[in-house]
Amino acid sequence: MRPIKERHIDKMPPVTRFKPVGVPLFAVDEMVITVEEMEAIRLADVEELDQEPASVQMGISRPTFHRILAKAHTKIAQALWEGKSLRVDGGTYRVRCCECEGDREFRCGACGYIWTVPKGNGARGCQMLCAVCGAKEAVRNK
Repeated sequence: MRPIKERHIDKMPPVTRFKPVGVPLFAVDEMVITVEEMEAIRLADVEELDQEPASVQMGISRPTFHRILAKAHTKIAQALWEGKSLRVDGGTYRVRCCECEGDREFRCGACGYIWTVPKGNGARGCQMLCAVCGAKEAVRNK
């Protein structure tokens, strides 16, 4: 069996749990939808992207995107119809880091210090500490 390829997502969902109104969470059955299934829903139904550009954005094939989207639609429909709670959790994904792509000059958001890092050294801008003040607020300097 082939290993599952990481799916690229732009950001984590802002809400990760939904439940029927007026019913305590402990009293309803739960259905789990993965983070990449939620991303497919966002791209196809919220952003209204066609499957080809959405699959490219997630770093997967169009047929794989279609399968993920269909599975998500089925789970959501079942949860709504049967009155189940829905929890977004798990999956095989990687959150895209927009701050560290492209240019390799960074600025500290706390003190304003600017430094450069050679491209391809493995350092991600969103994980760097400022050499002057030590803050973890590195942003790409444009």
